[in-house]
Amino acid sequence: YLLAASASDAKQIGDISRTSNVIIYPNSIPATPAPPRHQEDMIVFSGNLEYHPNVDAVRYFRREIWPELHNRWPSLVWRLVGKNPQAVAKIISGDDCIEVSGPVDDAIQELARAKVAIVPLLAGSGTRVKIIEAWAAGVPVVSTSIGAEGLPARAGEHLLLADDPQAFAEAVSHLLSNPSLRDQIGRAGRYLFECEFTWEAA
Repeated sequence: YLLAASASDAKQIGDISRTSNVIIYPNSIPATPAPPRHQEDMIVFSGNLEYHPNVDAVRYFRREIWPELHNRWPSLVWRLVGKNPQAVAKIISGDDCIEVSGPVDDAIQELARAKVAIVPLLAGSGTRVKIIEAWAAGVPVVSTSIGAEGLPARAGEHLLLADDPQAFAEAVSHLLSNPSLRDQIGRAGRYLFECEFTWEAA
């Protein structure tokens, strides 16, 4: 028996080892009540900040997307949440609108402070706990396609997808300027979390 985190992973394993019995067991987190949504003028990126795909994502967002967003939204704060913040310190230095929290006691509560969660990943495997946590917090997500790979999410319903810098900046701006859309996508993500990504559901 082999465990896979998603149907796409299970298919790849099955293609490699046709005699294996592959069972899908999704990444999941404990069920938690939906937190209050404070919606500060903030976007958030979360995860282990020394994990190489996360480092690359921070570098990509800082160079290719953040300048456009910062120009459009001068008061917007980009907050990075997670352990090992020293791994990205040089990448984000020199901008007072970028904050780093380091590890936090309650990631769901911390994410709920933001208007949008960003997942600008360019590499990785499995499924992203950072998206599942954002859904648990009721926060709308903008992700690259690879960032959302393996999750049963529909673009435009459970999150927004964007695979080039301009499209990513536009998607984030669209959510920042549209509170009702933020609420709609945030609630849809929260419902998907409750249905499929709690420990009990998994």
